[in-house]
Amino acid sequence: MQQNNHGNYYGSRETGSGPSVMMSEAFSASIQGYSGVGQGVGVLAPPASRRTPLPVTDRTTHLPEAVSIHGIPLSLFDGYDHAVESVRQRIAAGQKTFCVAINPEKIHKALADSGLRQTLLKAHMFICDGIGAAIAARLLHGVEVPRITGVNLFQHLVAEAPRQGWSVYLLGASPEANAGACRNLLAAHPGIDIAGARDGFFKDEDAIIDEINASGAQMLFVAMGSPRQEEWLVRNMHRLAPTYLMGVGGTLDVVSGSVRRAPSFFCRTGTEWLYRLITQPQRWRRQVALPLFAIRTLRQKFLGR
Repeated sequence: MQQNNHGNYYGSRETGSGPSVMMSEAFSASIQGYSGVGQGVGVLAPPASRRTPLPVTDRTTHLPEAVSIHGIPLSLFDGYDHAVESVRQRIAAGQKTFCVAINPEKIHKALADSGLRQTLLKAHMFICDGIGAAIAARLLHGVEVPRITGVNLFQHLVAEAPRQGWSVYLLGASPEANAGACRNLLAAHPGIDIAGARDGFFKDEDAIIDEINASGAQMLFVAMGSPRQEEWLVRNMHRLAPTYLMGVGGTLDVVSGSVRRAPSFFCRTGTEWLYRLITQPQRWRRQVALPLFAIRTLRQKFLGR
């Protein structure tokens, strides 16, 4: 099995009898009895609802300008309402939209990994997920960019979905976390249409894509951990029918309640990284990227290189 950064697995789980993408028994049982999930989680929706993949063309309409942070764009949204409205306009116009969350760690990795860099540059929306990226935008470009975290934008979008008539598909996380997220979303947002959901334990990628397209979902949220989820979305973007595509990392774990989010103080101050380091000291190697990003930003600011 291949493990991603969030402890989930993708692309290598052996299944029992039947199609290779059938849900685990635990996942199937945990979602039973909840209405609002199209044809039951992980089950194909009626063929009539199948959506045809949209071409990936327009990368600017209904989107704000962006600034470059060490070669990676950062969209100048002025808040969550602005971001949600951009998504609404692009879905209404049928413009396929791939959203990525940008933070210092991801930018630092992209500087050394040309493949990741090219993957990120395929996106349309680049939300400011980390306080370090916001500070860099202020230092390098003199602009104030509010944080728009991936988990909070997800929550805003699913809250807006029933009002706009958007149907959603949730892909990834463990069977228990995916099913728990579905249950909690259905309870929190009456009328939400979860067209389908599938945990991250699957083997047949083609069958998964067929299932997503057959569900009729307009929004696809993928929880495989970064950068695996972004790589998966870019590799399959031309085959995926949903209009809005977004990698959400560990969001489904948080929504399901299986993982505790950082306390509000850390969220307000943009120091979730410090909370994670305190509670998971084994992450220190990943956090090394933060001072290196800061040094690069200061060098560019004051030395122009």
